[in-house]
Amino acid sequence: MLFRQFAALAASVVALSACGPADAEAPARTPVAAEYGFADLLRDPGTPRAGAVDADVTVIMYADYNCGYCKRMEPVLANALKSDRRLAVVHKEWPIFGDVSEHAARVALAANYQGRYEAVHRAFMLSPTRLADKAMVETVAKQTGLDWPRLTRDLKTHGRDIDAILKRNEREAMLLDLQGTPGLVINGYLVPGALNDDQLKTLVQKVRAAQKKPAA
Repeated sequence: MLFRQFAALAASVVALSACGPADAEAPARTPVAAEYGFADLLRDPGTPRAGAVDADVTVIMYADYNCGYCKRMEPVLANALKSDRRLAVVHKEWPIFGDVSEHAARVALAANYQGRYEAVHRAFMLSPTRLADKAMVETVAKQTGLDWPRLTRDLKTHGRDIDAILKRNEREAMLLDLQGTPGLVINGYLVPGALNDDQLKTLVQKVRAAQKKPAA
């Protein structure tokens, strides 16, 4: 499956940085992802997922914990998961804002080994301030009730697996020609930039409607 875009919701961006809200007037870009299909993105081992197991629509989000627009997307995705029982969200850690962002991504992925990824992910995303240093990352993570000594062990024990996930995510982002965070892929539709509640709901409805149309 080639990746397509909804022109009405796509955003053109030119620098590797935080992508702004999806611009309804911006032209669609052509992603460099012909060798990848949506199913390939979902097969990655160790990638955290939330929502319906048998979802008919899956939102993949490439994000950085120090990206302001990614933070805005967190409650949007949470609201969508609560109201839509056929929806799933796959989290792709893509730390592009330096060492602290990368450390936070590693901590979140390591938390998955004790079943605490979602709690840590939300704590990082909902932090009212930027994650300024590694000490702050630890402080915020501990507030979720995380077993920190175990996490430090998991960071070492599963270090190669975590490295592999981050490298895979980065490669996918390059293939998708993502220019910054957040980058969304929804059932094969690429949407660079953040969406609000109404935009996401409308886009999900369009995806479902397209799936119901008989093949030409």
